[in-house]
Amino acid sequence: MFIILLLGVLLFVVFYLIGCFFLQLRVEKKNDVTQHVLNFWVGLLVSVSLYALFKANLVTVLILIPLVLLSFRHSFKGFERERLVSTTMFLLCAGGLYIGMFFLQVNFKIDVLNNPLDYLFHLHPFDGERYVYSTIMSFLHYDEVETMSMESVLSGTSGVSLYHFLEFWLGSLFKTLYNAKSDLVLFYFVYPLFKTFTVLTIFSVFSDKIQDKKALGLVLVILFCFTVFGFLWITAAISKIHLRDIVMMPMLVLSFRALYLKKYTVAVALLMVASVEYVLFLPVLCLTICLFFSKYSKTDLLKVAGFLVAYGLFFYLFKEKVENKYFDLGARDAVLALFSAEKIRQVYRVLLLAVLTYPVRLVVAYFVLASFEPLKQKRFLPDIGYWVVLFFIGYHLLFAVASDMSLDAWQLKHVAVLLSTVAFVFLLYELVKRRMYSLCLVVLLLLSDYKYPFGEVEEGKVYDGALEKKLELLGMGKQLKGFFVDEAEGLPEKWALFYYPTRATDYARSNDFRMYLFNYDISRFKGSIAKLEPSARPILHRITQPLFSMETDILENAKKYDISIVWINKNSKYSSAFRNKEVLHELEDYYIYHIE
Repeated sequence: MFIILLLGVLLFVVFYLIGCFFLQLRVEKKNDVTQHVLNFWVGLLVSVSLYALFKANLVTVLILIPLVLLSFRHSFKGFERERLVSTTMFLLCAGGLYIGMFFLQVNFKIDVLNNPLDYLFHLHPFDGERYVYSTIMSFLHYDEVETMSMESVLSGTSGVSLYHFLEFWLGSLFKTLYNAKSDLVLFYFVYPLFKTFTVLTIFSVFSDKIQDKKALGLVLVILFCFTVFGFLWITAAISKIHLRDIVMMPMLVLSFRALYLKKYTVAVALLMVASVEYVLFLPVLCLTICLFFSKYSKTDLLKVAGFLVAYGLFFYLFKEKVENKYFDLGARDAVLALFSAEKIRQVYRVLLLAVLTYPVRLVVAYFVLASFEPLKQKRFLPDIGYWVVLFFIGYHLLFAVASDMSLDAWQLKHVAVLLSTVAFVFLLYELVKRRMYSLCLVVLLLLSDYKYPFGEVEEGKVYDGALEKKLELLGMGKQLKGFFVDEAEGLPEKWALFYYPTRATDYARSNDFRMYLFNYDISRFKGSIAKLEPSARPILHRITQPLFSMETDILENAKKYDISIVWINKNSKYSSAFRNKEVLHELEDYYIYHIE
């Protein structure tokens, strides 16, 4: 673990230096903090995207990132140079922050260096996501294909999934240097790196207003609250938030910052990069272009148009040829559904909830600070205040429209809620800017969530090290395909990806997450769908389909699909087929067999 920690700090410095040479052709002795942060971010993007292009033989959505960076390279330079910080000081502080974040995320338990597995549940308590994320990273690293469709292991990959792969390619790059297990790389390198990046982006917002020791002290208190406490009804502590948020938040903060400084070209370039990472940023990219249309040159608009065409063309050519797992309706049915009475009522309810919940207060508060004076004079001046409001309402509207068509529609609302967190950052910035230090401290005292620093480290399930060693010997660096057989299992919730088609298990780490346990008999899965929420049922019925013929004997299916592991419930009706097989391991209610 010490090597992972040390290599993480070293890579942070390397990414920063690469960004310096890419943007400025040299390492400046001093720079504005925002420029320092951009140097690191651009260096990471260049390094990871070029690595991905090499590994994936150019078939990666990250191919768009170098094109965007090259097109807007000169725009990323020259942020205000009033408060300059030496490069050495920035790197020393960033390295110290990275080390601090590494330990803070496990409540400073030094034992993490010796027993990292004991803290994985505390870092990410969702078993299914831990498995899926780690498996995707291993699939990228070993099979060099951007896919989240694990069933492709049975029949071969057919293209690229529409998913966020940047952080997993980053982990794969790390594994090229030091091939630790994917879950350790994810939670002890990718996590602290992006958490450090998030804190630095927030600091960059306030950096130009640090005029004396009072301001510096207040900004450090703000950063401490964001990092350690979090804020009631707004956000968890940065040390505790999960993968999706620690990747999206710094991208949103940087884009917001660029718009605030009226660097519209930088903002749109950052949003283009963000859209490559998360397709959900495409709507706000279009919103930004429309709202600030007059601020862009014809060349900028042509670049954006070219980007959008290239984005669509890439997925037209390389999108995996599988049934769409996220969108249930055809084009005609989707259009008809938009104009139904039920949909109108649903849109009304979502928008009503949006304006009654806490996040909208942050958005409106920022709008009042940023845009109220022109509005009071009955002048419409497109600015950052209107952008925030339209962004927030627009994403809730998109969520309302797509909520019964996609299992993942909730992510649209989540982006809007994350925007409200960023708006809170800039609310505090406005208070610091206006030297309202006492009011800022009152806000921090009232909203800080003090439970996080005193929480206990949560422990996961008991882990059988003996089983891991047996499976590790069987894998020996190759894929292991298996059946998970338990007819009594149903879908406990609508997030089918974490239960089907593969069975999430921490023991997949025995073979560095190249062990795939496919659910064999899914009759109970199908039956359990009726108990879940109505809007999710049509999609679940369609995507939850048997991978194997139930008319064929289980051993014949195992032979056909080159199955070597069978993980079977002791009371399964299929257990008789293994009566003469030797049990590799017994784990609670299951027998694990190895088939030669």
